[in-house]
Amino acid sequence: MVERVAKASLQSEVRLEEPSLKYSLKQPTAMDLFAGCGGMSIGLEKAGFKVIHANEINKDAASTYRRNFPNVEMMNVDIRKINVRDLRRKLGYPEVDVIAAGPPCQGFSTAGKRNPRDSRNLMYKEVLRFVREFNPKIVVVENVVGMLLTAKGIVIKRIMSEFASIGYYPYKRVLVASDFGVPQCRKRVFVIASTAKIDAQKLFPNAIGGKVSVFDAISDLAFLDVNENSESYQSLPSSDYQTLMRKNESSLFNHKSPDHSSRIQKRFELIPHGRNGRDFLPWTETSKRTYFKLHPNRVSMTLTTLPEDFIHYSKNRILTVREMARLQSFPDNFEFLGPRTTGGPRRKFECPQYTQVANAVPPLLAEAVFTNLAQILEQMGSFEVMS
Repeated sequence: MVERVAKASLQSEVRLEEPSLKYSLKQPTAMDLFAGCGGMSIGLEKAGFKVIHANEINKDAASTYRRNFPNVEMMNVDIRKINVRDLRRKLGYPEVDVIAAGPPCQGFSTAGKRNPRDSRNLMYKEVLRFVREFNPKIVVVENVVGMLLTAKGIVIKRIMSEFASIGYYPYKRVLVASDFGVPQCRKRVFVIASTAKIDAQKLFPNAIGGKVSVFDAISDLAFLDVNENSESYQSLPSSDYQTLMRKNESSLFNHKSPDHSSRIQKRFELIPHGRNGRDFLPWTETSKRTYFKLHPNRVSMTLTTLPEDFIHYSKNRILTVREMARLQSFPDNFEFLGPRTTGGPRRKFECPQYTQVANAVPPLLAEAVFTNLAQILEQMGSFEVMS
């Protein structure tokens, strides 16, 4: 028998740290802006949200999104060209609980110039445009930590100020992915803005404790040597994390290793675990500045869009797309489309699989954020739950 739980105020005694809620009657709804391949949407769905709209400008990332979220309307278009009023009418004037967004990070990234005049720094204004039209109860904006440093902090202050000017209470916090079960020390800043004034300590999820090592994450995939491909597993999972990622999946997607010359393989072999190859290799051999060999007993460094930056801990090769996806906490049934890798001028308009993985929000991190917010929305009286 379904027992309706009384709608609670934020001052009630409902505990925010309790497990995920089972939704009934009204499922919370969300929109995913700048969705990429869908890392944020995985977290939203796992937390119980129904994603009613997503948009992404790149066709390769949008194709991956559509492959894995066939029931979500994905608009593969420049967000600046979307008429939000027409979109709201097309969607049937929905009540939106959460708008999530991961605007382009290149203008903020510490790996780049962090140019305060980069036009991509202003893409948050598109989020505000959607917020004004759809009036969600909560807005979540995710980006690289460099956002806090750009223009000596002026950019992030402006973002917070503009949310406040339209009636939201914004807070920011840096979250570390490895605190939420992701085998990677990826740091990201989250801005969460709510129509209700909520204690900032309750808005953000608490770390779950414990770390997942690289070995625990990908050791069951280490059967590939150079220039090999497999569409099936060769062994049973050997850790809880591997079991979680595999979920009884029988097919193995995106597990193809690159073809390295014997000279390159020897170069990789010389690099100690957890060290950058530039410290051990003569500059005359390569101009590459980063050849980092993963340490099997630690969490991974933050993954980048350049796959050759990271070397497998036991194989003299770079990681496969599937191995990178594991380190980002993408489940194995998530298939990436588009070219596996690319280079040169094509990088301006293509978004290969490696880049899609590296640019994504780690799904387990997103799940932690949105599971916490789902509980807050229940307390705000947005929907009812099963007891």
